[in-house]
Amino acid sequence: MKKQLHKIHGWTGIILMIPFLIVCLTGSIVVFKTELDAWLMPELATVDANGRERMPFDVLTDRINHQLPDYEIGSWEIFPAGYSEADRIFVIKEGTDEWHKAHLNPYTGELLSQPTESGHYLTDWLVELHYTLLLNDIDGLEEQLGVIISFVLSIFLVFMGISGLVIYRRFWARLFTLRWDQRLLVVFSDLHKMGGTLASPILLVIGITGGYYSGLIYYEEWKEHSAGEQHHIMQERLYADSVNIDALVENSRDYIDGFNPTYLLFPYEPEFPFTVFGRAPTANPLLSNYGSVVNFDAQTGEYLSTYNLNEQGVLAKTLDSTRRLHFGTFAGLTTKIIWCVVGLVPLLLAVTGGYLWWQRRSKRARKSRS
Repeated sequence: MKKQLHKIHGWTGIILMIPFLIVCLTGSIVVFKTELDAWLMPELATVDANGRERMPFDVLTDRINHQLPDYEIGSWEIFPAGYSEADRIFVIKEGTDEWHKAHLNPYTGELLSQPTESGHYLTDWLVELHYTLLLNDIDGLEEQLGVIISFVLSIFLVFMGISGLVIYRRFWARLFTLRWDQRLLVVFSDLHKMGGTLASPILLVIGITGGYYSGLIYYEEWKEHSAGEQHHIMQERLYADSVNIDALVENSRDYIDGFNPTYLLFPYEPEFPFTVFGRAPTANPLLSNYGSVVNFDAQTGEYLSTYNLNEQGVLAKTLDSTRRLHFGTFAGLTTKIIWCVVGLVPLLLAVTGGYLWWQRRSKRARKSRS
């Protein structure tokens, strides 16, 4: 059994090595997406927030609509007053179902960038490469092919982690053994065992959370369009101009004590509500900033419903924590650095594992010839 598992472990590693390494490398980079955006394009991603107050949402909405007359707002990532990050707005071009991204200075109402397609900026392109390998929406192929492959790679990562621990089930006995004075085969074997064992807990977390996200994205798309329905073509505004967005954001705090709004989802399909996402007060660092929701009627602004994550069970909170667990953003810079470094460990495992696999193949070939 162990011998067979060892063979499967080696062959799957060789077959899926290239796409897996792309996912791992891009994942390690986009852990620092916020910092990279601020460094690479400070004029777009950052704003001067010293001593300034955000403009009212209704005023900002009017200015966005004035500056982008051919687009409708789909969603809006917001930050509290004092933050130096620019708001990120996602708009839909009229006559299409295409989403675009722009940056907004919430202190002046100025658009810092014009709407751009998905993957226009380097870090956005890396995120898309990470999640889809750029294989989604290719004519003649399954629309969600990239997401499906990402799901398979997540299962692969979990399998490689578990099978590696099973193969070297007495790993603790010589965990930190590195026989540098031995031949290369022995050195690489020690590096492979040590690197894989030390990184396996975090890699398993990354694999499980990544698989959950890929599966969720595919499921949501399938649920909405399994019967052949097309995405809604944005022809006109789907919420009433009379709706007071500032009042909606402020009222959302009345339904969840201590609620901190972080994301506004405008109705982008008929009958959809106006939704305020945010974070309810909690001491749990793993819960995301988008776990709680308050819904309002898009035409009247009347309150519809609330989803308070603090009132949900363990399963709901566990699923919400996958966002921060996947990229290691739950404990500041420390965990981000750890996640980035561990994300690069598969590069070491690929080199050492590939060499060990080749040496075993060569040894068996020499025995067959003799």
